[in-house]
Amino acid sequence: MTSKLSMFSQFVVDLHRAGRRADKDADLDLAAHALELLRPLLGFDCAWYGWARFLNDRTTVPASSTLGLPEGFAPFWSTMASQDLVATALRRDRGRVCIYDRGQPRQTDEMAELSERYGIRKWASAMHNRPGAATTFFVSVYRTRCHDPHWDGEDLQLLQCAVDHLFLALQATFERRSADGPGGRATLVVDEAGFAHLGLDQAQNFLRTIWPGWSGDRLPRPLRQAALHPGIHLFEREGVAVSCRKDYEAGRQSNLIRLELSLMSKLDRLSPREREVANVLATGATHKQAAQLLGSAPATIRNQTQAIYDKLGIRSRAELASAVLR
Repeated sequence: MTSKLSMFSQFVVDLHRAGRRADKDADLDLAAHALELLRPLLGFDCAWYGWARFLNDRTTVPASSTLGLPEGFAPFWSTMASQDLVATALRRDRGRVCIYDRGQPRQTDEMAELSERYGIRKWASAMHNRPGAATTFFVSVYRTRCHDPHWDGEDLQLLQCAVDHLFLALQATFERRSADGPGGRATLVVDEAGFAHLGLDQAQNFLRTIWPGWSGDRLPRPLRQAALHPGIHLFEREGVAVSCRKDYEAGRQSNLIRLELSLMSKLDRLSPREREVANVLATGATHKQAAQLLGSAPATIRNQTQAIYDKLGIRSRAELASAVLR
């Protein structure tokens, strides 16, 4: 008979192989794949997993997915999160796997309703513990039959180890994907309150260069405000361009936001119209030719040219051509 330890060893090997495949296959849900691998080892029927934030005695789950559960599970849980005995226990002791049994003496009405609605009899939850951080990755696994055995100590140890390995695999995959491209940039995944869930380790030095007084796992206030508005934001004084968009890779139900920060080039300081004018003038066109090409008046082009020169810190067409065409 294959031991659970040898099965777990094979799980770790398969997980990290899958992580490498995920580098090239953006459609591979690494966490879902890992839980399918883990299911026969731990003997669970369904699962819920994702990214959570613990703050002020409150648990928030901004992104999650389910395995073998209806899509309505997470929205329903959010209505009773404050009464979740497991979430409360995890907040108090982040290094311990927490369990719940539908037949246990201690209950809340909301836990009973959740269990009955989704047929949950036994529940075990673990999270990757990041000391001092408000955010975490969690996995909850469920057994649904009354005669299912209780979780034993080995099951709980293996669940905690699996969650730790899974978090590290997700983090490594994110970092490898984000490492593509030139330097002078950083990528983070954050929640709507501005707390970082992924990418902070790599981005810290970059952020401190731009905002020297900043520290912690919550973004500087200007970035928190920008994150609430999808699109591209230019911080001209700091010399940083920030692209914000919803991040759907973190879970099938996600409110997380992907921020891509890069140091601004001088051309980033130009408006879209000024960029058009600069591109035309850099080819050697006169003001009159540029006006005809862009449907504008020569006087307007001259004014825009002066604004371009001021923003780029240049004084001649030759310098403009060098800045635009290099």
